[in-house]
Amino acid sequence: MLCNMTVSQSEFARTWLEQFPGSERGTAARLADAVMLVSHDALYRALRTLLDEILATRPDSDIDRPVALYAEREVETRDVEGDYGLELTKVLPIFPRTEEGRATGAGVPPIVIDPNNQEIGSEGAIANFITGYQRLHRNLVTSHPGPDTLRSTRASHIVIVTDFIGSGQRVWEMIEAFWRVATVRSWASYGRIRLAVVAYSGTEAGLDRVRSHRSQPSVRVLNACPTLWSSFGGQEQKEVTALCRAHPKKHQTPLGYGHGGALIAFGHGMPNNAPPILHSRKGGWLPLFVNRSALAADQKFPADNADALAERARSMLRLRAAKKFLEDPLKRRWIETMLVLAALLDGASSAAAASARTRLPIADVEQILVFTEIAHWTSPRRTLTALGRRELRRLQVRRARTVMLPSTEQPYYYPTQLRAR
Repeated sequence: MLCNMTVSQSEFARTWLEQFPGSERGTAARLADAVMLVSHDALYRALRTLLDEILATRPDSDIDRPVALYAEREVETRDVEGDYGLELTKVLPIFPRTEEGRATGAGVPPIVIDPNNQEIGSEGAIANFITGYQRLHRNLVTSHPGPDTLRSTRASHIVIVTDFIGSGQRVWEMIEAFWRVATVRSWASYGRIRLAVVAYSGTEAGLDRVRSHRSQPSVRVLNACPTLWSSFGGQEQKEVTALCRAHPKKHQTPLGYGHGGALIAFGHGMPNNAPPILHSRKGGWLPLFVNRSALAADQKFPADNADALAERARSMLRLRAAKKFLEDPLKRRWIETMLVLAALLDGASSAAAASARTRLPIADVEQILVFTEIAHWTSPRRTLTALGRRELRRLQVRRARTVMLPSTEQPYYYPTQLRAR
């Protein structure tokens, strides 16, 4: 189980924190505590849920057709000359020699581990998950099929599976690699196949990049990714970003690849969009996540969803005894609603931004925002109304004495639209 100790207070972070002078150590501790830790079990459970949704929401005409799953990977590209002599990068079709005519052949090559480089990042973990999911569902799922299998099985979806969407460029290029296959474009134009992406988490910019592809893929993500920008605001954000720019010294991408500022760590590692202060060894720097691996932090991964929610209630709402109330659906929904209101007060302006701030699933945040708009706590533009601000003020008043959560017997001002049904 997750203890009350935060990451920054654990033995795991001690050596990393000792590198900072006393004036910076508090800021470094807040940065460490803002990182979302995602265990292997949580990752696989989320991907399984999202893929189950795709299977369950297909029309009756597709119910006996499988979905084709592919682990996200780097695809082949070629530099070509564009207009005015500019050099452009062209994505090649994912199946060789299929840009024109009828596509045939076997599937994409399996992920191969280079004996000189054993690190394959998330690809291996996702490929193993796909294998297990395919064994679980048999005829409803195919793993990395080629054109021949896609045609013979009449697959309803091509689904790219990944743990995290950072800048979105790599996933966009993989979608483009499928779109470069003439047969896939033809099938899509007749509505015979759909492209989709499933990920545990992603940045707002990355999700927008993926959704911008001309194939209009559906994108399913459980949680939005916390970043330097969504986790901190005002003076605190300035202090944290300055810290990231200062350590390790003279790093080319101090805020992470593409200035992503991603604050997430999976059981198999951190994305390169995360600030190097957390994972780099440049100039003798001692990283918090060695080689971007989060295995050393396994004791700090939330044991369950209630642990993670209780921690957010403690840090955002100062409700230190929240966990004992979370088994009651009514009280749990109230805590979740207060977290969303607090996120909006802190500047979140979308469901994704509120998800990144609260660590609640995007779908749950969207549902809460529907209810809070009905209750006139939030506006259609995702801002707090006077009533919404009053609810948070009432929470602060109660918190100063004894925390009193709503119940069926004493619902207080809690609107019926927000009660468990």
